[in-house]
Amino acid sequence: MNLAVVKTLFSLSILSTILFSCNKSTSIGSDLQPQNLGVVFTEDITIETSTILIDPINTTNREVLLAGQYTDPHLGQIKASAFFAVQPFNKIFNFGTNPQFKSAVFSFPVSFSYGDTTQTQTINLHKLNNFIDPTKVYYNKDAIAYDPTPVASYTFKGSEATTFRKLDIPLPDSFRDNIITLVNNNALDSLEQSELDNFVKGFALVPQGGEAIWGFRVTGNIPAAIEIKYIDDNGSEQTYRISVRNAVSSNDVTNERYNSLRFNGVTANRISTPLVSLNQNYQTIAAAQTQNLTYVQESLGIRTKINFPDLGKLVEDQTVAINRADLIVVPIENTFSNFNKLPRRLELQILDGEGKIKEYYFRFPDPRLKITIQDTLLQRVQVEGTSPFGLASPLNVSLSGLSNTYNFEITSYIQYYLNKLNPRYKGSNKLSNDGLILASDLSNSGISRLVLGGYKHPKQPIRLRIFYTIVK
Repeated sequence: MNLAVVKTLFSLSILSTILFSCNKSTSIGSDLQPQNLGVVFTEDITIETSTILIDPINTTNREVLLAGQYTDPHLGQIKASAFFAVQPFNKIFNFGTNPQFKSAVFSFPVSFSYGDTTQTQTINLHKLNNFIDPTKVYYNKDAIAYDPTPVASYTFKGSEATTFRKLDIPLPDSFRDNIITLVNNNALDSLEQSELDNFVKGFALVPQGGEAIWGFRVTGNIPAAIEIKYIDDNGSEQTYRISVRNAVSSNDVTNERYNSLRFNGVTANRISTPLVSLNQNYQTIAAAQTQNLTYVQESLGIRTKINFPDLGKLVEDQTVAINRADLIVVPIENTFSNFNKLPRRLELQILDGEGKIKEYYFRFPDPRLKITIQDTLLQRVQVEGTSPFGLASPLNVSLSGLSNTYNFEITSYIQYYLNKLNPRYKGSNKLSNDGLILASDLSNSGISRLVLGGYKHPKQPIRLRIFYTIVK
């Protein structure tokens, strides 16, 4: 996304900055009402947390195809299937007069795995009965009907895919021969997209058994592709490819939207889990009802809602300057492992007065593709040093290897929120606090799951740690 364009469209003219300093020689107390004019520390700020469902989740044209299933003790049985179109990778190609074919596979480069990869599982490759609609946005609950008889099935152990960093699904000779015939029948030794579409509308990767979900990389120098290897007339090995289709050229763009060329279907059966009743968009379940735990799993739309109901007490009869404010998110021990990795990054999304995530619609011309692109941006807490009202610098936090926590510095956000609550503050640097959403970004397509403690969790509670100075 072009951040310069986003800044131009949405950055507000808020240029003033509140500068705060910390006098190291003064005492640091632990009460909200200090006894002297020093720097005060507190982490005794009430935090209300709940698990919230944001449903459905847009999975169109992600960089990773998801396929597999596993049973999560907190979220239930999770199943992921990938639906995708294909395109000629080698548009002009000549197999020669006497090719000696060695193999034909659908090769999927492995980006990551999630779950117990020591178990045996099967992934089936099916032909789609219908095309993926290029004008439609697809979500995690969507699916396209496919031929119940698979083109190919492959049973494997995860060690095979992780060792070679790819999963090669063998294709039958008859399927290979049909592709070769398509190429050879063209007088120009080429395979046009329309000819390929007449042969196959697309594919679905569908899991059968197993306890892991795989992420297969679509983009890159070696894409996910049908690979036909053979020895040519000169005795050299050659490879002909038909790749998973990408929206990277002007041919793959229509009207004002990138063509929908692939998507992931991700669903969960939450029966017998703490979240069995979570089934409506923006529905919440308080941490008190789930043993002081909440959850984040992006591809299912499961996130954690955060409120600070008592933060206004800091400015009931005084004005304060926030020196530093950190929201500390603690993953619960024994809920993650090498098989079940934590989300790579987390972010904080801002809610509006109706309890919905703030969104901004935008559109801008792309001169390279000669189209107009339209999309929506979510309002997120921004990186310190940038405008809290901005959109271009969202705060993305990785897991700290030292403390094993996600630490969000939200100094400006807390200060602007307190300014809004303080009747003595007459400036414009104010933010309403209608709540935050803790979410995972989609860098790994959102399969990783986080279990975090609520404010009253006995061992690993979420905390808001604040250093502040009383301003007279």
